[in-house]
Amino acid sequence: MRAAYIAIFAGALAAGTAAGAADRPCGKAEAAAAQKSVDRVESWASLEKAWRDYRQCDSGDVADVYTDALLRLIVDWKDVSELNAAMAKDPQYRDFVLAHLRSDAAKDDRPTVYSRAKASCPSGLDAFCTEIAGATKGAAAASKMQMPDFAPLQPIGSAPAKPEAGKAK
Repeated sequence: MRAAYIAIFAGALAAGTAAGAADRPCGKAEAAAAQKSVDRVESWASLEKAWRDYRQCDSGDVADVYTDALLRLIVDWKDVSELNAAMAKDPQYRDFVLAHLRSDAAKDDRPTVYSRAKASCPSGLDAFCTEIAGATKGAAAASKMQMPDFAPLQPIGSAPAKPEAGKAK
């Protein structure tokens, strides 16, 4: 029974710590440390660890570095089952991944990611691949949405003709 209480307390403490990390501000030194940490990402586990350690810094330049790290991994499309597992167990991490796939910084790699998700989906990960493809395709469509180019307006009626020189009115 005591072990159950300890497990519940530890789980609540971990959840509270995770939620608190996202709420605290990111100072300059911490942003620099975050960039260095994210630059060294070489696996899904190291990306998730960098996010857990520095998620409060996910804006501006650090957000671009996170996007680059995510794209380095996802474009290779290796071990995506690990990414799926991490996204499935933590909805905030899932939101982080999808937001970075939709970000403007990912626009050049979206077609590749979409293609991998559609053509090379591992067995049993159909829902994951559909979600990844949807994030990349939906973001690409949204970024192309602009105001339509309007043709120059033509006058409704023609302007009165100017009298020719030398002719009486």
